[in-house]
Amino acid sequence: MAAFTITSETNKSLSTLKQIFDFIGDFKNFDSILPHDKIENFQYQDNECSFNIKGITPMKIKMAEKKPYEFILFTSDGLAKFNFNLKVYFIGEAEQPGACKVELEGDLNPFIKVMADKPLTNLVNAMSKKLAELELG
Repeated sequence: MAAFTITSETNKSLSTLKQIFDFIGDFKNFDSILPHDKIENFQYQDNECSFNIKGITPMKIKMAEKKPYEFILFTSDGLAKFNFNLKVYFIGEAEQPGACKVELEGDLNPFIKVMADKPLTNLVNAMSKKLAELELG
């Protein structure tokens, strides 16, 4: 297996970091930051969600840790073909617009990693951009 870390671009947010943190901390809203052209079969419950990344794998994630207005850590939950952590960072003051960044860490078969690198990079960049573009208020 090959360990990897993919970090998104950092994007300035339109909403306050508190609004974004509260919004994304609820799995019913998680779908709104996923690229709909790359994702299918999104389902959620209180503490987890699952979806398929077209052409790659089904994913099931659960919330592992929340540090208010600093980060939320999501982790894979058995359904994916690889184990991963997805961490959303909130950069700045809670009551002000700030910036968002998404980081994906995991282990993949080296051959699969070569094929999955670009789609996974696109996924984390799209998630970070969509978080920043949320207008919550």
